[in-house]
Amino acid sequence: MRMQIYILIWSGKIIQHFFLFFHGRYLQPLRSGFIAFKCYFCCSLIQIVVQYCSLVRKLFILTALVFLLSCTAKRFVPEGKVLLHKSEVVIDGKAVGFTRSDIAVLAAQKPNRNLLGSRPQVWLYLVTQPKTSHKFWRWINENMGKPPVYFDESLAKSSAEQMGRYLSNVGFYHASVSFQSKKEKKLAEVKYFVNPSWPYRIDSIRQSISDTVLSTFVEHIKDNSLVKKGNLFNVYTLDSERDRITDYLRNNGYYYFTRDYIFFEVDTSLNRKAVNISIRIDNQQLSARGKTDSVESVPHQRYFINRVKIFPASYPFSLPGGPYDTVERVFSIGKTSGLFTQQFYFQHEPRIRPAIFEQLIQVRTNEAYSQQKVRQSYKGIGNLRIYQANKINFDTTGVSASRADHGKNWIDCNISLQRAQAMSYGVDLEGTNSGGDLGVRGSLSLAHKNLFKGGEVFRFRINGGIEAQKLARSTGSEEGNDVKKIFNTTEIGADANIYFPRFLSPVSLIRFKQEYQPKTNLNMGYSSQNRPSYNRTIAKAAFGYDWMATDKISHILTVINLNTVKVNPSAEFADYIEQEPNQRIKEQYSNHLVMGLKYSLVVNSQNINKFNDFVYFRLNFETAGNLLNLLKGTSLITDNGDYDELFGIRYSQFSRIDFDLRYYHVLNQGNRLVFRTVLGIGLPYGNSNDLPFERSFYAGGSNGMRGWQFKALGPGSYPGSSVNIERIGDVQLEASAEYRFPVYSFLNGALFADVGNIWTLKPVDYLPGGDFKVNSFYKELGVDAGIGFRFDFSFFIFRIDAAVPLHNPAKPEGERWVAHKLQLGDSNWQIGIGYPF
Repeated sequence: MRMQIYILIWSGKIIQHFFLFFHGRYLQPLRSGFIAFKCYFCCSLIQIVVQYCSLVRKLFILTALVFLLSCTAKRFVPEGKVLLHKSEVVIDGKAVGFTRSDIAVLAAQKPNRNLLGSRPQVWLYLVTQPKTSHKFWRWINENMGKPPVYFDESLAKSSAEQMGRYLSNVGFYHASVSFQSKKEKKLAEVKYFVNPSWPYRIDSIRQSISDTVLSTFVEHIKDNSLVKKGNLFNVYTLDSERDRITDYLRNNGYYYFTRDYIFFEVDTSLNRKAVNISIRIDNQQLSARGKTDSVESVPHQRYFINRVKIFPASYPFSLPGGPYDTVERVFSIGKTSGLFTQQFYFQHEPRIRPAIFEQLIQVRTNEAYSQQKVRQSYKGIGNLRIYQANKINFDTTGVSASRADHGKNWIDCNISLQRAQAMSYGVDLEGTNSGGDLGVRGSLSLAHKNLFKGGEVFRFRINGGIEAQKLARSTGSEEGNDVKKIFNTTEIGADANIYFPRFLSPVSLIRFKQEYQPKTNLNMGYSSQNRPSYNRTIAKAAFGYDWMATDKISHILTVINLNTVKVNPSAEFADYIEQEPNQRIKEQYSNHLVMGLKYSLVVNSQNINKFNDFVYFRLNFETAGNLLNLLKGTSLITDNGDYDELFGIRYSQFSRIDFDLRYYHVLNQGNRLVFRTVLGIGLPYGNSNDLPFERSFYAGGSNGMRGWQFKALGPGSYPGSSVNIERIGDVQLEASAEYRFPVYSFLNGALFADVGNIWTLKPVDYLPGGDFKVNSFYKELGVDAGIGFRFDFSFFIFRIDAAVPLHNPAKPEGERWVAHKLQLGDSNWQIGIGYPF
C-alpha cells in the first residue's frame, strides 16, 4: 500500500511537469499543480476502488467518478459570458484594525463552489434549464441546481468602491482599492488590491449637550465610553457608542429618547493623521403652543410609571368594551422597598393568581421608565407557559394631568396576555437498538400548564418497553443461549416533573430574583426492569433552579440530586457477580445510592441572525455523599464494617468535573469548521472506592470517538481480551475536528477526525494498562478519521458517520498505527440524530 502511494505521488508530479512543458504559455504552474492533484486524487480513488471493492461497487463508484469529472459547466456557458472562478483580496502590507475577511465579504459576487475543478450543481442547473416546463426537471433545477455566477465588470467596480468606503469608515481615509480581472476559457478570476495607507486616530473628545439634566446622566457613564483618545477612528464604534448612550437614557426614564438625537461631529487633521470628535445631543423639537407653523426646542422629559394594568385574558391584544371586574394589589419587594400596585382587568374568571405577577413584572409604579425592566418583564411573562403571546405598551395620553404632582411626567403601562390551551397529551412509540438488542418502547404523557393557577407546568409520563436481549452462559443466566422468549426483557416506569416559573426558596434573594428571573424544577421518577438474570428498580428525584445571567450565559443548579438502585439477581447471576473482579461492574448490579448536588454553566456566543464564528462552552460539576457523611453517628447512617449505609443501601461519595468546549468557524453560509475538546475527571473518596458506573466516563460511539463502537475504547492501553464488558474510567480526554459542507439540497457532508481515550486514576489488576500516567498517556490516545452524511429535514437531522481507527492504543507499542493496514471493511458505522456536537 505504501509503495502504491509513492507511485501515485510521483505520477502526480510527472503529470504536473507534463502540463508545464506543453502548456507553460497558457497555464500558470499553480493551475497545473491543481490539475495534477486532481488527476492524482482520481488515480488514488480508482486504485482503492479496484483493490478493495466488489464488482458492483467498482462499477457504481467508477461510474459516479466519471459522471463527476464530466460535469463541467463551461460547455453550457453562453457566448459573451464567463464563470467567476475565483475572487481574492490582496492587502498591501499588514492589516491593522480590519481583517481580510472583513474586506472579502464586501465583494458583490462570490464564485460557485467546485469539486475537483467541476461544478456539478451549476452543470445540473444549466442542463435542466431548457426543460423547466416539465414539473420534474423544474424541481431538479430549483432544488438541486445552483445558478451560475457570471463575472460582471460593473459589480467588481462597485465592490472595489464599497471596500474603499468601508476602509474610510474604519479610519483609513486615504485608502485605495483597485481590481484586476483575468478571463480565460470561459473562466474569470478577479483580484482586489487594497492599499490601506495610514490610519487616523482619535486625538480629542468633547461633549456639547444643551440639556443640563440629561448631561449629568451622560457624564455618569463617561468612563465606560467606547470612544477613547488614542484609538483608531471607527464609524462603527461611534454607532455602538450612540446605542450605549441611548440605552442608558432609556433605562432612566427617557421614554421618547432615540439615537437620532445624538450626533458626532468629526474634524480631521491631515498632517497629524488625527481626528477631533464632538458629541452633540440635541433637544426635542416640538410644535410651539398655539402656533402650528413653528417649532420650539425643549429639554427631554423623564417619565415615571403611573399605573400597571394587566389584562390576563386579552384576545387578540385588544381591550374589549363592556364592564370589567377590577382587582388592585398593593405589595412590596423586600423590607426596604416602597409600595407598588398592580391592577387586573378581566371580564371572566382569569384562572391565575394575581400574586404571581409581583416577581415576574418588573415595571413598577412610581419608578422611572426603564426599557431594561420592560425586557425583564417580557422574560418573566415568557416563563408562564399558560400564555402563548404577550404585549406590553405604554400610554401617556392625559396621564400627567390626572396627577396632583405636576413636577413629573407620568405614563401608564398596559400588559395584554393571550392564553394558551392548558391541557395536552401525547403518545410515543419507537423502535430501539441497544448494542444490537432490538426492542420496542412506548409512552403516554399528560401535561397541564397551570396546575396550581400560578403558571406551574406539570408533566406526567408512563413508559414501558420490551427488548430481545442476547444472553450467554457466562453471564449466569438460567436460559443461556437457548432463549425461550423473543422479548425476554421488560421495563415499565413513570416520571413526573413540575416546573415553577419563579424562584422557590426559604431565602428571598430579592435582587437575584429581579435580575435573573430564575425558575424552579422538581423531578421524580421510578422504573422497574425485569431481565432474565435480575430485577432492578431505579428511583430518582431532583430539585433545582435554572436562570439566564445574560442572553449568552445560563446556569443550572440542582440542589438535591438523588438516584437509588436496588437489584434482585437470580441465584446463578448472583454467583457470577460475586466472582466478577471488576468492582465497578459489581456495583452496577448491586444496591447503591447517589445523593448530592450538581451545577452546570453554559456559555453560547452564537448569534442566529449572523454568520459569525461562535463558541459553546459547558462546565459540569457534581459532588455526592458529602452531606450524608456529615450525618455519620446519627441513627440515619449505619456502619456496615467496610462502608456506611443509608436505609440499608451503601451511598456513593465522589466529586466529578468535566467541560465541553466547541469552536465553530464559519467559512461561508454552507461551510464551516468545528472543533471540540472534552475533558473530565472523577475522584472517589470516603465511602467509595470507585466512581458509580453511571457517573463514570466512556469513549466510543456516535458522539465521541467514532472509530470505535459505544464504550469500546480504553481504558488506556487495556486490550479488553479477558472481560467482555463496557469500558469505563475516571479520566476522559477527547478532541475532534469536523469540516461540514453542503452536498445537495437536504444532504450535507462532513470530514472528521477524533483523538482521545479514557483512563482510571489508579492501577487496577483486572484492567492492565488502564491507569493514567502523565509521562505516557499521549501514547494511549486513540485516533480515527472518517466521512459523514447528514440528512437535514429541518425538523430533525438524521446522521450516518463512517470512521476507521488510525491509532489503536489496545495494540502493543510499535503496532498501534494501523492506517497502512486498513481496508474499507474496517469502517465503524455510527447512526445518530442531530449533529455530534
